[in-house]
Amino acid sequence: MEDKIKKQKNNRGKNTPVTYIVRCLVIIMLIVSGIFIVKSVQTKMLPNKYIFAVGVMIILFGAIAWATSRKKGVAIIMSIISILLIAGISYGTLAVVRLDRTLNKISTDSRLEIVQMAVVVPVSDEAVTVSDVAGYLIGYNESDNASGDMMIELSKNLSKEAEYTGYPNVIFLADSLLNGDEQAIILNSAYVEIISEVEGYEDFSDRVKILDTIPVETVADYDMEDTDIEEKEPYKLSSDEDTFTIYISGIDTYGSVNTRSRSDVNILAVVNTKTGNIQLINTPRDYYVPLPISNGARDKLTHAGIYGVEVSEGTLEILYDVEIDYYVRMNFSSFERIIDTLGGIDVYSEYDFTVGNYHYNVGNNHLSGDAALAFSRERHSFLTGDVQRGKNQMEVIKAIINKMTTKEFLYKYDDVLEELSDCFQTDMPPETMYSLVNYQLDNNISWNVNSYTVTGFDSHDTTYSMPGFIAYVMVPDDKAVEEAKSLIEKALTK
Repeated sequence: MEDKIKKQKNNRGKNTPVTYIVRCLVIIMLIVSGIFIVKSVQTKMLPNKYIFAVGVMIILFGAIAWATSRKKGVAIIMSIISILLIAGISYGTLAVVRLDRTLNKISTDSRLEIVQMAVVVPVSDEAVTVSDVAGYLIGYNESDNASGDMMIELSKNLSKEAEYTGYPNVIFLADSLLNGDEQAIILNSAYVEIISEVEGYEDFSDRVKILDTIPVETVADYDMEDTDIEEKEPYKLSSDEDTFTIYISGIDTYGSVNTRSRSDVNILAVVNTKTGNIQLINTPRDYYVPLPISNGARDKLTHAGIYGVEVSEGTLEILYDVEIDYYVRMNFSSFERIIDTLGGIDVYSEYDFTVGNYHYNVGNNHLSGDAALAFSRERHSFLTGDVQRGKNQMEVIKAIINKMTTKEFLYKYDDVLEELSDCFQTDMPPETMYSLVNYQLDNNISWNVNSYTVTGFDSHDTTYSMPGFIAYVMVPDDKAVEEAKSLIEKALTK
């Protein structure tokens, strides 16, 4: 009996196969944890206090597992826990890498955009597909750099070479088609609706048909040195820099979010992380303002988008005398997906109205993506038209902000962003996105969102994009613009 007890005591001091397994698992766990911590610190995905807490817990568990590894029963339990931790930490590391890749995809070069070039024929033409315009007389816009690439792409679909003629602007181009001088024309598809805004051409979109659109990659087709667009320094959130301004642009297209098109939603979000205030400033799409590329000539704000998101951004900088740090751009299809992925949003409606199959009550309405899109696009139901539409759009933005700043969302934002990586585009660096999420998690800010819409006066005038032709515009109310400037200043300095 004494010999048996002595043998048990001697075995307790010896390393068993289970001991080696536990210690190997601890080493693997520490290596995997080290990789996770390094990646998390590099990307700044999590607040440092969380990373520190994870590191301390892993080290403590590893020390306990190592010290008790000679006790067979405890060692088996420690082995199981170690395997689970290795699996969990490995998944977390992959999530960090995946999120970093996603944010780098979202944060892209704003000067690389897609122009949806349309092949347009008279509505009575027998052509059905692009290949049917083989041998046609085709007109194009000489001032659009994408036209050259479009002709190259188009020739790949034609069995017989077409004959091309250039026109100095899109109205002359439209006339050439309507008058029968050309059998087809190619132009940025956004111009079809823009031409229909011009007096005397209101029925243009009804008199023509688009056979198809071909995406053409393009960069800014203007010389940056000849514009009022300035290069911006990357913004870093810190105790000294707790305010920034974002331009939210909603383009009037479905499909690719980096399509160059009219910007129908133009909202500035002035964010003050110190006070927890967000000031939204909405500018109507038809606001008659100078563009940073127009040398003082005025145009509708929405038309700035056909020259690129930087031109839209620069236009608002001139109007409000403010430097915009970043832009976020989305389109109709991405707008719907974002809201549906969030599980719908609760939007306040000032009026009781119906649009298509959707009815909105005064007060809060829980909306899906398509219902929210219909809500934000409607203007005919209101006496103030586009002004009320802008107010409704800001209510939607408020609802999205409220949903995306909850801890429930922030704790799973990597999965949500991966799902939505092709739904919006921004020039905000990934580091800034991480710092904003971490700041929210650390401080649990309850955001106070205020909104204001500038107003104006109905008028008709020529525009930079359609020189010599009259279209409806909204002349800015100087008092409203000054009030917006004041609100922006207060939000930035409060």
